[in-house]
Amino acid sequence: MSPKNARRIAKIIAIIVALALLASSFSLIVFADSTEEHINWEEEFIYLIKLINDIKANYKDDITYRELIDGTYEGIFNKLKDPYSVYYKSDTESDAFIESVSGEFSGIGVRLVESNGRCMVESPVADSPAEKAGLQAGDFIVKVDDTNIAGMQLDSIVNLIKGETGTRVKITVEREGKLHTVSLVREVIRISSVSYRLLEDNIGYIRIAQMDSDTHLEFKNAKLRLIAQGAKSFIIDLRNNAGGYTQVAIDIADQLMPKGPITHFEQKGEIKETVYATGHGDLGIPVVLLVNKGTASASEILAAALKESGVATLVGTRTYGKGVAQKIVNMDMGSSYKLSMYYFLTPNKNKIDKLGITPDYIVENYKGIDRETLLTEYSSFAKMSEERKPKLGDLGLNVYGAQQRLSLLGYEVQISGTMDQKTTEAVKAFQKSQGLYEYGVLDYATMNALDQAAYEYSIGADIERDLQLEKAVELLT
Repeated sequence: MSPKNARRIAKIIAIIVALALLASSFSLIVFADSTEEHINWEEEFIYLIKLINDIKANYKDDITYRELIDGTYEGIFNKLKDPYSVYYKSDTESDAFIESVSGEFSGIGVRLVESNGRCMVESPVADSPAEKAGLQAGDFIVKVDDTNIAGMQLDSIVNLIKGETGTRVKITVEREGKLHTVSLVREVIRISSVSYRLLEDNIGYIRIAQMDSDTHLEFKNAKLRLIAQGAKSFIIDLRNNAGGYTQVAIDIADQLMPKGPITHFEQKGEIKETVYATGHGDLGIPVVLLVNKGTASASEILAAALKESGVATLVGTRTYGKGVAQKIVNMDMGSSYKLSMYYFLTPNKNKIDKLGITPDYIVENYKGIDRETLLTEYSSFAKMSEERKPKLGDLGLNVYGAQQRLSLLGYEVQISGTMDQKTTEAVKAFQKSQGLYEYGVLDYATMNALDQAAYEYSIGADIERDLQLEKAVELLT
């Protein structure tokens, strides 16, 4: 299959993942599955109309037909039991979704946070109307136009500030006890999703915050600039990247991978399409990818592709496990819906959904950890004092204690006392991370190292250090 045809899954049917969205038209093609039992649709619709009328007439409180009809549509999506399939009642809801993933919106360019119940400017966006008008970090917004925003939710304040490009809005802020009012013209605000810098030892560091509509172009620019500055290896940081457009993740993978599959799209147990890397972007230099439980969706496509193609070593913790792709469909009456249509699989056809991707080196950061609670938990662990070296199928206190410590360190194991396959694989991964012989047996050296690692994690050596980044640098140097 040619690269052009291979990308049809992303370019033609416009699949999007996680927070990503691409609008599409709607056509009525339902009721076509001949395997379903026969349903008299005319009778069912007549019954539905009667039900809505009965509820409208007899319900104890006032309720509109619009609310009941919307509830009918929402009920269909609730029945799917899929958190990513959603019915949007209006363009406003779907437009907000578009903005959340596109990295682009119309406004004044200011980041807002809640501080002690007040709306505070965290920072203005560079070169935005807010920055040019002199709004500063620490300003408290008190009015938007003539609306006093005291007590309003942050989302409601944001909606007041946003508006059509070219329209004007007045913002009144409190700064050092004095009020300042500025009039601003809304512009299209573009938020950069990629940042980069050159570290010591000629290591290029690229942080991808989200897969926006042009993140692949920002990434390409960062990569080329770092190479020009002398980068001989790369750290790509996908931590807390909740996803975005699949095509963007695919494009970034194609910039780094040798020729081969990037991802497969599966529906009803059958692979419908495979997307391939052209091989033109293979850098041939070491790459380490940083991931954690906030790495989800489209960013998991990239992580899995780089791991299984051998391009990158993964460091961090298991990813979120959101391996389904959605499509947004616009309907004629102003409503729309987002529907999960495909599972996306790794190059080796492994599922990601609800499983995530396990890094090559599992490294937890200490930031935000409650040391006292962890140390209490560690102190309660079973002692690994039996004179045995458990292997696959064995059971005992050594296995139980090892599973407790592995779980504390972020490995996915069931604490049962039985050396099952998952525990064996976790032991292998731990041995690899410690430079021990990687064979999945709980020998004495492994148990000692495991106990020491769990203890050090519990006392939290330094909560300010980025241990995941440090491990990535170590691997590259």
